[in-house]
Amino acid sequence: MKLADIDKIFDDNAGMRVVAPLEVEESGVDPIGLRQINLDLMDNVAPGINNVTQHVRYYTFVAWAAWKASTQAAREGVDDPQVIADLMERYEALYAWSHLLDRRAFRGATPLRQTIDRTPEGEAFRFEGEVWDKYKRTRTNIMAPTEYGPSIKALRYLSLDEAIVTNQVMPAVMDFEARVQEVLSPHLLAVAPPSVKASEIQEFAKELPVEDPSDVERAVFKLMFHEIGSDELATPAMRRRKGTIDYLIGVLKEMGPSTLDEIRKRFVVNRLPAGIVGDVEHATLSAIMLAYLQARQLQRLATEAVLLWTERVLTEESEGGAPRPLSTEELVSRADAAAANSDDTYRASETVYDYFASVVSMGEDSGWPASAAHAGTAVVDLIASLREAQQKDPTRIPGLAARGFAVVKAVSDALSLADLPQASQRVVNGRPDRLPMSLMSTRLEAISGRPRASMWAEIIEGWVIGQHVHWSAVRGGDGKKRLRIGLEEAGWMRVRNRATGYFVPTPDRLFTMLALSASCGLIQRTDDGRFAA
Repeated sequence: MKLADIDKIFDDNAGMRVVAPLEVEESGVDPIGLRQINLDLMDNVAPGINNVTQHVRYYTFVAWAAWKASTQAAREGVDDPQVIADLMERYEALYAWSHLLDRRAFRGATPLRQTIDRTPEGEAFRFEGEVWDKYKRTRTNIMAPTEYGPSIKALRYLSLDEAIVTNQVMPAVMDFEARVQEVLSPHLLAVAPPSVKASEIQEFAKELPVEDPSDVERAVFKLMFHEIGSDELATPAMRRRKGTIDYLIGVLKEMGPSTLDEIRKRFVVNRLPAGIVGDVEHATLSAIMLAYLQARQLQRLATEAVLLWTERVLTEESEGGAPRPLSTEELVSRADAAAANSDDTYRASETVYDYFASVVSMGEDSGWPASAAHAGTAVVDLIASLREAQQKDPTRIPGLAARGFAVVKAVSDALSLADLPQASQRVVNGRPDRLPMSLMSTRLEAISGRPRASMWAEIIEGWVIGQHVHWSAVRGGDGKKRLRIGLEEAGWMRVRNRATGYFVPTPDRLFTMLALSASCGLIQRTDDGRFAA
């Protein structure tokens, strides 16, 4: 509605009227706009997967469902794309329902419980009508952008239009089809909507659970996930993914059974394991980019944690029960005092340069970035401490963030000496509006001769509030309230209505890459949850 239309309404209907309180939805996703570089780094080292892709069988199932729906419709003389799409949805619903009946985990169980699973015991559910339509409206299918869909296409299990199953995948599809024929009656898969009792599909999940692919499925997935990267016609993404997996396998052979954080600590070192098997050039590039990723994870979390600290300080200060505006100078003084109170190295430093040089000197024995895996300067440890401080003791955040920024700068400066292809350099140093690590380092060097507290003016005004206000404005077109801090005449004010949640690192796909590698047999997963080659 335009403003002129509103004016006309009031002109035509003069007088006062009671209106409902204005409600504006708040949004807190990526408040400082740093996430995209983290995602770019992940796309570079682990293309073709995301943070939900854990099981090989989902890939097989979707490829089978697409193939089966097309062939079944063709066999019955039907060529309507909508009928084929509905068949695929039914096959997925049958598979999901069977897992729910067998009390096995399956993505998207909630809509099932609210619709199909409410069918009275012993009665049949008919796959048409109001309840079926509601299920299709409310469920998130496996091919959704936030689920397995992008990965299924990227690994070439289906063509981009989801219409064709690639030839390399057909052995897994036919293996799955043979086993389906043993557990499901043909009428359940026919075009005509069937009436289905729970007892008719219980064996589906028992015999073909999503977490237990066959040997044929594992072999096909290993080909599409890893081995295809060595083909002379392989795409750049295939080669990068294979290089990362080769590097990961080499690291696990060197380390033995390891946890996720132990692997992340090894990644930041940027050193190829001895005797690595595979394309050394791509593995070398993956090692560099994975080291960058660990530092970037720390940079983003430290910056967001300072935002949380700033909000807490603005909330605590009050005059007559109302929050009191604070100037930048007051925030800087508070941050400097908090950092000095929790970090002896910071307290002993007079200038910005002194502090960062002191942190760099902690790595004299091992050098950088290797020292970012050692106590006192370990990226993984600092991330864990920042997460804990947000929840238990926010006064520690400035000291931890300062140490984090110093470590990030040291790692970034060391890795900048590596000879990276232009495409990789753009991933690391592009997007200046997202505060890349190189820009952060440059800004710190520009104030290196100033008193140590000067860094907080740069961090709080530039990296935190400045970035936040910029991205709140850029994304403000959807009407959601994103701004957390505003400027009043007397200083900065917190303008958020509700409490801000804690910040966590961007999910880095490491677990899903390891889970898929273990599921297809590239590596092993131990009983205590570690991974080994």
